[in-house]
Amino acid sequence: MIKAHLETWRPYTLFYPGLAGLAGAVLAAPHAGGWRLAGAWAVPTLGWLAGLYGGDYFDRRLDAEAKPHRPIPSGRMRPGTALACMIGCVAAGAALGLLLNWRTVPLAGGALAAGIAYSTVFKARGGLGNLVRGGITALAVGFGALAATAEPAPAVLWAAALFLLHDAGSNLVGTLRDVDGDRAGGYRTLPVRRGTGFALAVCGVLYAAWLALAVSAPLVLPFTPGIAAFAALLAAAAGGGLAALVLLGRAPRPIPRRVALRAHEILVLERIVLAGAFVALGAKPRLALPVTAAALLVTWAAQRRMRLRYEFASGSGAGQDGPPVDAATVLDYVRRQLAALPDTLSSLRRWDRRIVIEVTDLDLRIELAVAAGRIRMVEPGEPGATDTATVSISTSGAVFRDIFLLARTSPRHAYIAGAVRMDASPRDMIRLNQVFNEFRRRSGAASGAAAPAAARLTVTERNAPAVQDVRAVQNDRERLPARVVISDTTLRDGEQMPGIAFGVREKVELARRLDALGVPLIEVGYPAVSEEEAEAVRAIAGLGLDATVQVIARPVRADIDAAVRSGADSIALFAGTSDAHVRAKLRTTPERLLARVRGAVVHAKESGRQVVFAAEDATRTDPGYLVEIFTAAADAGADAVGVADTAGVATPWRIGRLVREVAARTPLPIAMHCHNDLGLATANSLAGLLAGASAVQCSVLGIGERAGNAPLEEVVLALETAYGHPTGLDLTALTPLARHVAALVGERVPATKPVVGGHAFTHESGLHVDGLVRDSSSYEPYPPELTGRHRRFVFGKHSGRTALRQVLSDHGLDPSEDELAMLLAHVKRSPGADGRSVLEAARTLTEGHVTRSER
Repeated sequence: MIKAHLETWRPYTLFYPGLAGLAGAVLAAPHAGGWRLAGAWAVPTLGWLAGLYGGDYFDRRLDAEAKPHRPIPSGRMRPGTALACMIGCVAAGAALGLLLNWRTVPLAGGALAAGIAYSTVFKARGGLGNLVRGGITALAVGFGALAATAEPAPAVLWAAALFLLHDAGSNLVGTLRDVDGDRAGGYRTLPVRRGTGFALAVCGVLYAAWLALAVSAPLVLPFTPGIAAFAALLAAAAGGGLAALVLLGRAPRPIPRRVALRAHEILVLERIVLAGAFVALGAKPRLALPVTAAALLVTWAAQRRMRLRYEFASGSGAGQDGPPVDAATVLDYVRRQLAALPDTLSSLRRWDRRIVIEVTDLDLRIELAVAAGRIRMVEPGEPGATDTATVSISTSGAVFRDIFLLARTSPRHAYIAGAVRMDASPRDMIRLNQVFNEFRRRSGAASGAAAPAAARLTVTERNAPAVQDVRAVQNDRERLPARVVISDTTLRDGEQMPGIAFGVREKVELARRLDALGVPLIEVGYPAVSEEEAEAVRAIAGLGLDATVQVIARPVRADIDAAVRSGADSIALFAGTSDAHVRAKLRTTPERLLARVRGAVVHAKESGRQVVFAAEDATRTDPGYLVEIFTAAADAGADAVGVADTAGVATPWRIGRLVREVAARTPLPIAMHCHNDLGLATANSLAGLLAGASAVQCSVLGIGERAGNAPLEEVVLALETAYGHPTGLDLTALTPLARHVAALVGERVPATKPVVGGHAFTHESGLHVDGLVRDSSSYEPYPPELTGRHRRFVFGKHSGRTALRQVLSDHGLDPSEDELAMLLAHVKRSPGADGRSVLEAARTLTEGHVTRSER
């Protein structure tokens, strides 16, 4: 939490508002007392902090969805914390302002209102937003003047206007490094609306304007004791501003983010010098020079340490900047991590694969052999390395560096952003993810990577109009990951259906069927609940299934030890994270739960298993805290996290918003677990996948507690047919599996159940049948053969001639129109008749009719 506050403060900007306030004070009253000068520094600084906390609170949607690389880490801090800190800073500043001069209160209130208005409204309004941002610094200058004397000279407004123009230009330069993020978030900044060239021209005009005011300031202001120091510092500031503009002007179009950031870094230092120049103009150098030098030193150090990390941690920017990496460095890293791994990783003991890693720009190929839980490096073609299935991975040296050496991004985000390519099945993806996380955990790179938005749309200025339809951009951003991991929980959550208890043999048989279906991950039980449950898990774990066998456990040592003894490959730790769960059910505090989860993940990882942390009631959890606990799990070594709509209260829109925010700040793969209390489990599961999740947990027929879970068959067919996404599952096995599970729970498959119900491909309406005969897609979303089913016609009051003729024709009968009319009248009086009964009636009515076979 302390780290989150430090990041929010952005120390490389923190000295500037205080210097601006101090400049206003010494320009208004050079001989003001020390406590007034300190107040002129402190109050604008508190106001600046309030604005940063307010930005985290009011602007977290943009930071989470479109600009996860921004320094304000929306998601690291809970919204309530950010709001409370903002209010605290405002209250402290107001109290100090009252002590200095009651006339400062309206000015401070205006600065606060401007800061909130900037974050909530004007930041998205182009040039007006830049001017509002500059006006906040102008108010800091005015506050400093009123803090030093009750009636400052009107000429101080000259300096205030200068800082307004300067900061408007500096803020505009800042927007040049975020054009894509602003466009994706619907922010109509000048570069978005009018292009980079126009924005640069405006920057040049603002530069010339503030410089003209600065040069003429000694002629206007009443006190100018430090004119020589002022001239030297102003010359340095003018040179810095010009250097930034030249750097931007000479850059290619669109301006690379790295170049735009470098220009803004120059301006961050330049404005410290400018503020110091005006402190020197109003006071003697012995005050201005030490203060300016100290501010410059802290600003430079903070920028060097913090800024590169947060500006370039995103997937879209990954690999573009940083120290070069060569083949020897990559090889040395891989060898060191292999040496640091334990002798056996239990979750990989049944996974025999050859992993081929190609670092394309380094012309480097690394081959790893995985067998019996051990990983070793092999030479291409080495015996024993080529007789198993192969998974392939390709990336660049820079992306490898950013994932494993610098921890700028995570494997998940780089993969989703397209910086890493894999040829691997969902089953293989589960294991590969663990291998990557083991490498990163042992090298200290697994924590702290600022994660990007999962699939941000990148639009260059060359191929995008000045004003984009934001909804179209967002729809394009919402797309499925290249691989979706289907997890089944029929044996665990499904068994929690009231009145249901599977025996060991039933569980084993069902696990075999799920594995044959192709399900990559099967959640089979909760070993700590009973010895019979543990026995069933051990029996399934000993089957040698291709699927990953997962069990659940509370973040309690006894539960984890029981999970390890069961022989499962994966342990899903679960804990409620909403206020209701944390305080009422668990009777603890958010901070204690964080520590408990962190310790539980560490303990579980010691077993060599894959470890997942699943947040119960995540959809009613504060998003900031959800990210905080997911980050704690990731830092402790977790391989994935889960978002559970435990009470089934979410909607697709709310799920999408939550998962987008969490995915933007979480480096690990995210799995969805949705309950069906509102009938939205399938829709919510898909919404989560579209927003950045890469796994979804289902149960056959949706069985489970209360109204059940997302039905496996519905989610799979929606992915396959509505999105054209191959799941790798045997779709023809879905209906037999559903009937098997229905028999286990003592119920029949409902006739109207999607995909597997008896009526899924049954038609009666004459209008529908007429359309089907001409084009089967007119009334069927996918051909029944896809799932091993057949189309069926039944007859009743809604039937028509086309269905009758089709059925009779299929059996070699060719009735006359009169006979067809008689038969139609008959079936309309006999609702529900199937093809066999209709055929019998037709033969009776057409007795003696010559069939085609007799012609």
